[in-house]
Amino acid sequence: MYPTRAFAFILATWAAGSGPLGADDIRGTVRNDRTGAYLAGAEISLVEHPAVAVVSERDGSFLLKPVPPGTHRIRVFYTGLDAVERVVTVGTAAAAVVDVALASEVYRLEQFVVAGEREGNAAALMSQRAAPNVVNVVSMDAYGNVADGNIGNFLQNLPGIAANKEGGDIVGVGLRGTPPELNAVTVDGTRSAYPVIGYAPQGDRAMAIDQIPSEAIKEIEVTKGNRPENPADSLGGSVNLVTKSAFDYRSRVVTYRAGANQNTYRSGMRITPTLAATFMDTFLARRLGVAFSASYTETTNTRDRVQMSHLDPDVRNSRARLLDDTTERIRAGAGGNFEWRFDASARVWLNLNVNYYASELSRHNRQASAGGGRRIADYARVSRAAIEAGTQPRDSANATAGIAPGFTATFTELLGATWTNQAARETRRQRQFKAAVGAEKKWGDTRLTFVASHNPTSAANNFFGFTTTRTGVGMAIDQSRETTRPIFRQTYGPTVGFGSDFSGYLAQRFEQPDRTTEEIDNVRVDLDRTLRIAGVPVRLKAGLDHRLQERWFLNTYRPIWLYGGADRLQGLNAATRVNDDNLAQFVTGRPGAGLFNGYYPQFDVIDLGRTEAMFRDHPEYFVPSGTTVAFSPVPGIGRERVLAGYGQGTATLGPVQVLAGARLEETRLDTRGSLADARNPGRTSIQRSGDYRKAFPSLHLRYTPGRAFVVRGSYSTGSARPGLADLVPNTTVSYNATTGLGTVTSANPGLKPQYSENYDVAIEAYFEPAGVLSAGVFRKEITDFIAPIQTVIADGTGNGFGGDYAEFLLNTKTNLGQARVDGLELNYSQRLRFLPRPLETLSLFANYTRLNTSGAYATGSSPLAGFVPTTYNLGLTYDWRQWQLRVRYNYKSDYLYTAGAANAGSRVTDDPTVDLNLQYRFRPWLTVYVDYINVFNNSPDWYMRDRRLIEMSELYGARLNVGVSGRF
Repeated sequence: MYPTRAFAFILATWAAGSGPLGADDIRGTVRNDRTGAYLAGAEISLVEHPAVAVVSERDGSFLLKPVPPGTHRIRVFYTGLDAVERVVTVGTAAAAVVDVALASEVYRLEQFVVAGEREGNAAALMSQRAAPNVVNVVSMDAYGNVADGNIGNFLQNLPGIAANKEGGDIVGVGLRGTPPELNAVTVDGTRSAYPVIGYAPQGDRAMAIDQIPSEAIKEIEVTKGNRPENPADSLGGSVNLVTKSAFDYRSRVVTYRAGANQNTYRSGMRITPTLAATFMDTFLARRLGVAFSASYTETTNTRDRVQMSHLDPDVRNSRARLLDDTTERIRAGAGGNFEWRFDASARVWLNLNVNYYASELSRHNRQASAGGGRRIADYARVSRAAIEAGTQPRDSANATAGIAPGFTATFTELLGATWTNQAARETRRQRQFKAAVGAEKKWGDTRLTFVASHNPTSAANNFFGFTTTRTGVGMAIDQSRETTRPIFRQTYGPTVGFGSDFSGYLAQRFEQPDRTTEEIDNVRVDLDRTLRIAGVPVRLKAGLDHRLQERWFLNTYRPIWLYGGADRLQGLNAATRVNDDNLAQFVTGRPGAGLFNGYYPQFDVIDLGRTEAMFRDHPEYFVPSGTTVAFSPVPGIGRERVLAGYGQGTATLGPVQVLAGARLEETRLDTRGSLADARNPGRTSIQRSGDYRKAFPSLHLRYTPGRAFVVRGSYSTGSARPGLADLVPNTTVSYNATTGLGTVTSANPGLKPQYSENYDVAIEAYFEPAGVLSAGVFRKEITDFIAPIQTVIADGTGNGFGGDYAEFLLNTKTNLGQARVDGLELNYSQRLRFLPRPLETLSLFANYTRLNTSGAYATGSSPLAGFVPTTYNLGLTYDWRQWQLRVRYNYKSDYLYTAGAANAGSRVTDDPTVDLNLQYRFRPWLTVYVDYINVFNNSPDWYMRDRRLIEMSELYGARLNVGVSGRF
């Protein structure tokens, strides 16, 4: 097979085999004398021959070779701890063995600082400085308590990370400004399945980061430039979550967290629990390691939204919407990492993880929508008085109209609008199980690793509700005082406010069930050996990687029932002159919430429980609308197989390290989909297959002019595959009952992967204790980049749909040619011990990323959709005795959300947030904490073309977490 050739070239280097440890070797372990933790990334070198140097592995072990016979001094360095030297004699019958315990004077000065925090930061920096490519490595202890156990609340503080939020929760992350779907999130180097259902704000390739419990994670590796051994399925970079192992610690470790949280924006919100625990220990003379973690979190989020629409090239507004959402979420997970070590050279392991996610959304939706194709009324055709009396507005060409003349950028009046009062609920359940087995065997300086994983997942979602509507309403939208908080004022027609007469309404029930299952199976084999060629240490590594991803899109179904009461007719029965719908029976009689703290008026509340009871007790009152109930589309299937092989070599020539190699990937795709048009129930099953191959070379240079500095230069390549839902050849048609037109959402099976060539230059300065200052510039040359596009379907048989759906909106994705991303990245973190007391315990971090993007759209060059130009984060930590205070500020700039024709793309305003954390440590096993998330209740707005044309503005509220935590 094609990628296996990448494996063949390096095998000859193992032909001579590898012998046992020789007499010219020095081996041993490095650990923290105070905590007992084994130290990865410690630098071990010969004092008299500094070029003979290695770094310790995750279990603290190291092998230094070849070493001339005789007595030598080795130096062991680890940031934040005092460097030590040891005398070792080489030349006896066996390898010299030395165990090193590092300590620091700092421990006697900062007795109340949690040890894990300091050690975690030091370990991460040692890994980062030793890495051959551009990476950021951060310990999970670096920023204190992880709010809600949502790992996204941690990731948003890292350099180049932009958080993607939905309903107030961080659900995904972008790297270096790129959208989440263009990056990879892995756990221990392997992708996890994510069965996307319902609304997917970040595509179906991006992992929902909020569904990964943070308790099982030890550290995070953010890779900015791929090595050949890394999967080449990211453009911006990749985030690897490294799970905890009992062998990371010398003795038993038990941690716990228990607390409660509440959304503070609305009064009367439910207080919900959060629980988490971890246990790590070794047994049977440190042969068996067991690490177990479990967590359970409930949260309640609210959303107050005001929404408008600017679909026309001028400034007219065509919608006045108020959305009242309350979402209750449950996130639970448990995992076990079991590792058996036969000896220092052989081990096997089993990782088991199960996650559960559930959410319940309660929604009340009220809106006025313009009819008449959003055309402008001509009072010479139909007078204002006639319109207010119920006559349909007309434009100058005598076509139906829905907008009053004289509109401006801050004022529009809707004429003959349709008013909606809707109650809805969404239930979502997602389950994930992942099992991974692995084995590792070392023969001296040769290592063979095998890992296999099976990851089945399932998700079910149903969005259902009861919609009541009436027509003939006048609604003014006035933004003259505040663009983000317009005043909606009814200008004529029966009142739609609280106390409305529902005898003039029509009603329908709807459902939108979705069910998706997905499995990812992965098998990987890696072989590496370190040897000396012409006196130069060279590490050769090669491997094979096979990934099979299968997704089934099941039961995607959109039934609608018209509520007609006993006579099965909506509204007034023309024969009996009686309206037996009695919609008032479904109204609670109590006013709903006045959104934005009473800024907007209250409305009648539809009781969804009553409507669902009626549907169960009298299904005959609900008449199927057309074929929507009888018709359901053919399930879609996407099957993607990726076979990869790679080879790479790393050579160290004094202060210069070079890593070079290539990865070859072959992708095979099999899909099945259908056309889903409720008004044309004939189903057409479509099956398509394809394959493509790509090579991904990379070159990484690392220069260390001194222990405190690292200079990097990098060339790497990567790709981002289209979302599976964008490849499965499904075409769905929805209709607008008012206009008679609608929207066609069509997948594009011809989409090609995006390909990127990446260039990085960076300089890093490290200082004690555990500090770093770095600056870097980067460029990404992207070809065949993918972006969403919305157009109007043309007339004629050549419109791509055989002449059907003329003037419908078409939502799809396409390859838009070439693009470029240029960027600057700065990063700083340090404990400010040089300050006078009592400020010497201050710690500071700051990072900044700036992008300049351009891409070739149909309308010309433009910034790339979904790319965030600027992100920066600031954080301050202060320790005083048992107290600790943390303040964090995260900023995400204004960006283009979707591309459209002639500047019609939508944009998102900047998103600054502030988080606070206060802790008091009674003992290492008892800490009281208070988190206040999004202190100032900030949320971005959406707008069209310029900031006056606001599309959407919403608030989610701030979150208060209170609890206790500890470590034994």
